Amino acid sequence: MLLAGTTNSVGSATFPEWLPPLIIIPVMVLIVLMIRKSRKRAKANKEAIRQSGILSYTAFHHVDGLQIPENTLCEIKSFSDRIEFKAGTTSIKLAREKITDMSIKTDTEIQSQAVSSIGGAIAGGVMFGTLGAIIGGRTKNKKVKTTTQYLIITYTGEQGELKYIGFDIKNNPPSASKLVKEFHELNTNSGVQIEL
Repeated sequence: MLLAGTTNSVGSATFPEWLPPLIIIPVMVLIVLMIRKSRKRAKANKEAIRQSGILSYTAFHHVDGLQIPENTLCEIKSFSDRIEFKAGTTSIKLAREKITDMSIKTDTEIQSQAVSSIGGAIAGGVMFGTLGAIIGGRTKNKKVKTTTQYLIITYTGEQGELKYIGFDIKNNPPSASKLVKEFHELNTNSGVQIEL
């Protein structure tokens, strides 16, 4: 018996009104639980990094200065007393007390700072050793004017000579800036005195 104003829906496909909430609510609960778990994991990772003494962590492509191939992605971990470089299975430690300067330079800055004296790769070599020669030589060969930024770490070698480590930072300039800022806050050895 049908009531007035109703239709018989037997045989026609109807979608129960209670089904969407039954599906959506568990999915929403699952999403909230996943977000909480992800936040806890991130917090635990930050705490592990803090406890290990790492001040900052980043990775850049190596240009020159380390015993690893050019353009190799190199992990950089900064500690209060040292900086560690890792590429593949090679690990290198550099004591902060040996670091005399850390700066960000562009390829055009490196070339223009010394172009008045000689030019190109030779001038770059005068500025930053082999690293400067590599960067200075690259600048000269460019057809399209683009600027590449480099993180340059200057340190004293075994015999007191200045040495340079360079990284191409185009993929992550903020991390390089953080390392430079950290250097200026922590290092007391910046500034080299040379007696002639």
